[in-house]
Amino acid sequence: MSVSVSEKLLLCLLSPALLTVTVSQVGPIQVYGLITQSVSLAPTEPLAQPVEEVSWHYISNGTRHRLADYRNQRLSIRHSQFSQRLDADNSGTRLWIRELRSEDTGSYTAAITLQGTTQTVDLSFTLTVYEPVPTPDIMMEKVQISPDWCNFTLHCSAPTNPSALSYSWMYRHKGRYQPYPNGTTIRVSLQPESWDGEYLCLVQNPVGQRNVSVTAQEICPDTLTTKVINGGYNLRQTTVM
Repeated sequence: MSVSVSEKLLLCLLSPALLTVTVSQVGPIQVYGLITQSVSLAPTEPLAQPVEEVSWHYISNGTRHRLADYRNQRLSIRHSQFSQRLDADNSGTRLWIRELRSEDTGSYTAAITLQGTTQTVDLSFTLTVYEPVPTPDIMMEKVQISPDWCNFTLHCSAPTNPSALSYSWMYRHKGRYQPYPNGTTIRVSLQPESWDGEYLCLVQNPVGQRNVSVTAQEICPDTLTTKVINGGYNLRQTTVM
């Protein structure tokens, strides 16, 4: 039998000194992890009620797997994919997953049985495991229209899995930062007094970020050359007099 919101609140008021567990939830809790690192699936809102046992399940590609059981202060792992990689605390209501793998991405549920009753509290989580953010590159294409103007286009890219990444640009000039609209490419027109500015590309996902920058002084005074720097920029330019 599931616990209603009113019953959960009543239990909380009547038993303020008992062990706390999550009992109210609107949709799955979103959790993000990084490959080879650790992550915890844990309650977000407490209710004072002692726990008898917890049953964890893992759902991947539409198939529900029994993951682990926690009873009598002991965690029993039931799924070979997670062998030697699980721990639990808070009476089994918080599950730790170590040495994350990409295949750990999926949905997780916890059925918490309360002591002395047949009532259960059901929690659900959605875990997404990401690769580390790679070092980005900046490619620059320049057209020098006149001695008083420097026009160029900057394109930022990362070598792997671009669909899982977001891109943003910042312009720094005299200690102040100006954001650009998010995206991989920006187009710039500068006069010489602004050539001491710096353009920063930030690449990120929910668990990490990397950045790379290039200054206008590296771009605008250059002659017809091409530069390639790993984790830096690829410079392609033409001059129109």
